[in-house]
Amino acid sequence: MSDPSFRSMRMTRLVRPPGTPGIREWAEANGDRIGRSGMIPAHIREAYFAANPEVFEVVRVFAQDSGVGPDVYGWPDDGPLGPVYGITFVRDLDEREVLHRLGAADQDVRLVSDEEVARHQEAEGPEEIITVARIEDWTVAACKGRRGSRRELVKALSVGGGEAIAVQRDRGAHDRFIYAMDGQVVTSFAPSRPFDRQGSDPDRLNGHLRMLGIDPAGDDIVDNAVPAALALASRISGVVIVDLGGNEIPPPLAGRFGGAKILNPKSSRLGATVSS
Repeated sequence: MSDPSFRSMRMTRLVRPPGTPGIREWAEANGDRIGRSGMIPAHIREAYFAANPEVFEVVRVFAQDSGVGPDVYGWPDDGPLGPVYGITFVRDLDEREVLHRLGAADQDVRLVSDEEVARHQEAEGPEEIITVARIEDWTVAACKGRRGSRRELVKALSVGGGEAIAVQRDRGAHDRFIYAMDGQVVTSFAPSRPFDRQGSDPDRLNGHLRMLGIDPAGDDIVDNAVPAALALASRISGVVIVDLGGNEIPPPLAGRFGGAKILNPKSSRLGATVSS
């Protein structure tokens, strides 16, 4: 049940199969004239969804304060990380240790250029490439695949009193957010369905969710789900990913957040190729 005290800036849209009428069209066909603008009465909305169970509503959320919001991570589907990637934020481990815990052998850890990452993205094969960048207490790992967000590996990255946050983008069906502390998953959920949270303390991040325009007690399906999950990771870690396609940290955030450079054509970073 939604929290009646929760208010946020957000937009909604309907996802409906081709040929399914919109609410206004359906209402008029059933004898209800509601006009082409203005609010749609609640009873008509309820009747519409009951008559069209294949239709569902998604919510586009926005930051409720001056912190990092989903707009910071509005990367295109054909961006430099591609359609499937995992980004993991790890506290208190250096770059080599993060790579080791993600399965990289010592002899495979080396400097990796963005050109190599791009070539690997275009190639089909069983291996995944991981690159890491360090910003103060946090190491950020970018994986062109799914390895960086495997539950057991995220837990392993937090063993010893640390923290690990993983965001997986995988064409919607397998998107994931995982937050672990000291070897335990604290909260985990599909970014589009943050109401379905699991873990040892699934409500731990509810304050952050609210500031992202997400009602923790609601049942909204989030439209800009992965950008919101990445913004959540930034709010926890204090790290914003920059230099993705030439981007820099937005000036309003520069005084409060560090910028982790995970893609920068002018340089190479530590990385490794591992078996998927």
